[in-house]
Amino acid sequence: MKKAIFAGAVVSLFTLSTITVNAENIAAANYYVHPHHDHDATTDDGEHHRHHHHHKANKMLENHKKEVVKYISNYLNQPEANINKAVEQHKMEMKKLIFIAVVSKLSNKPLENIIAQKGKTNSFKEILDNNNIKREQFFEEMKRVHRDIFTQIEPTKN
Repeated sequence: MKKAIFAGAVVSLFTLSTITVNAENIAAANYYVHPHHDHDATTDDGEHHRHHHHHKANKMLENHKKEVVKYISNYLNQPEANINKAVEQHKMEMKKLIFIAVVSKLSNKPLENIIAQKGKTNSFKEILDNNNIKREQFFEEMKRVHRDIFTQIEPTKN
């Protein structure tokens, strides 16, 4: 089963066409990629598939906080206690933690630094610009991180 999921993910990576995202209008902390969905699918009338399932994914992340924190701890090479402290101190949802962790990793800046930046602005573009991160680089890393997290979480689903 894992080989089939992996093969499907690899095939989908090579077959996805470019998705245009207006970074000014997207709340970056709401962005996620579920590895089992074709995010470039279109309906019969040519409308792009909308992320109608993001509530389900966000709920899944919230229901698996321990696994998400463990992944982010390994991803940033920081003790789980530090990640848990930041989550509790800032009352952070898992989707926001993932966003902040990816920016932290790509910018090579401490998690707390990115949390402080996020507290000052909700502008996705501003946060990426302040940290010299290209949107394409950010979205590719977010896709990879979400794929990894959901691959870890889904086998534990009831």
